Amino acid sequence: MSNVPIIILKEGTEEVREREARKQNITAMAAIAETVRSTLGPKGMSKMLVDSMGDVTITNDGAEILKNLDIENIAANMMVNVAKSIDEDIGDGTTSAVIFSAALLNNALELIEQDIHPKPIIHGYKIAADKALEVIKEIAEKISRDDNEILKNAAKTAMNSKDIAPLKNFFSDLALKAVKHIAEEDGNTFAKVSNVKIVKAPGKSLKDTELINGVYTQKEKVNMMMPDIIKDAKIAVIRRKLDVKKTEFDAQVRISSPSEIQKFLDQEEKILLDYLKIFKDLGVNMIVNSSDISDKFGAYLAKEGIAGIKNVGESDYKSILKAVGAKLVDDLTSLSEDDLGFAETIHFEKLGDDEYTLFSGCKNPKSVSILLKGGLDKILSTAEVSLNDVLSVIAKIIDTKTVVAGGGAIYIELAKRIRAYANEISGKEQLAVNAFALALEEIPKTLIRNAGLEEIEKLTELRASHKTADDKWVGIDTITNTIGDNFKKGIVEPAELINHIIKSGSELANLILRVDRIISAKGSKPAGL
Repeated sequence: MSNVPIIILKEGTEEVREREARKQNITAMAAIAETVRSTLGPKGMSKMLVDSMGDVTITNDGAEILKNLDIENIAANMMVNVAKSIDEDIGDGTTSAVIFSAALLNNALELIEQDIHPKPIIHGYKIAADKALEVIKEIAEKISRDDNEILKNAAKTAMNSKDIAPLKNFFSDLALKAVKHIAEEDGNTFAKVSNVKIVKAPGKSLKDTELINGVYTQKEKVNMMMPDIIKDAKIAVIRRKLDVKKTEFDAQVRISSPSEIQKFLDQEEKILLDYLKIFKDLGVNMIVNSSDISDKFGAYLAKEGIAGIKNVGESDYKSILKAVGAKLVDDLTSLSEDDLGFAETIHFEKLGDDEYTLFSGCKNPKSVSILLKGGLDKILSTAEVSLNDVLSVIAKIIDTKTVVAGGGAIYIELAKRIRAYANEISGKEQLAVNAFALALEEIPKTLIRNAGLEEIEKLTELRASHKTADDKWVGIDTITNTIGDNFKKGIVEPAELINHIIKSGSELANLILRVDRIISAKGSKPAGL
């Protein structure tokens, strides 16, 4: 046989193999981590993001920064997706997840450059992650949904690195009340966080923000003559066009005399008056319609002192149903007293440039609103993102009922126990398990660095402080720059957050380490560049 090479790929296809392929992928992912690294912790820095339209956003929220980055690199996008999944599943911790993933990959790259094959590294990372999850389950503090002090502390911890941190006492109390309103015993409070509606109202200051025992919807009343305020509201939530029905097919009506015209108009009016009678007989004084209400019928309603809003979107009318306790009705003839909802007050008002309808004083509402006030729209937008994170963290803890100490305490304790576990393992996997422990320390190390403290000195002090099982919650408080028991200080976060960071970070690292070749089609950008 001749030694002529066999070409199986099209001309122009680029190929990167083995060590170089891994290095390119890991370098790209490390670049993402460096972008958000300085934002971690109470003393983290902010980033200024300028979009293609020239709009400027200043934020230190990791999820918000990653969402706004225009990334073409495939490997880097995978890391961004991991961060997004944590934000969706927990509501916080995206920056920590990115830093941990990048540290695992950088440590793996060092081992690969020492001629250690990726297979034992992948296996070592897997058993280390399993051990870490086992340790978290063992040492996490169990709480009940009524441990309000711990829930507030978790909210404050989540806010420490946010722009609303100066008002963390105020917002932690408000957020806890909001989540308690929507929480049920089914252990699925996190899925109901969307039932807390945040409405931005420019003007005044953030500390004037208030929790409304009801719901806001961005809708104005159908007719200007309708009342601005309705007391003791009986509310019908319907999905029916309140107008004269048009025929589905083209039709002609032959009229031969003026009296027949009047009969035709009278018949149309009778249809509308029949609708009106249904509402009047039940004492309804507020109509929420997901469909249309004609101007003519709106005038009839206004004359009777009945208010109404129309074309209400699905998410809005579902929030209203939960708040007022009504049932959605399609057929008006079946509307009964049992289908109606109730609110002490319905108020039509203008917030900023928009018209809103406020349902307040609802009995046992499963949907509430936070009226977020602030001087500038940029401040309101940043506060809204932060408040959503805080609501999610509280809801996740209520569901899982487990917390750990923040300020790097959990990562130092895990690193200590993983190192001890590594001594029980032989072979090259031991090196990978130790590399995993080192990656865990990258998060407290970053907290220390961002606080402007001496990195080696403080990290050594932290390690030395974890002598016994009683020292498991010793961490760094970067607000006071002291090392101590962070659980007693009230620096806590969901145990589920740490679980998610470890699982997703190790899985992503192992996925990238399995890649030994990058094949890029002609004209495409190589994945690792």
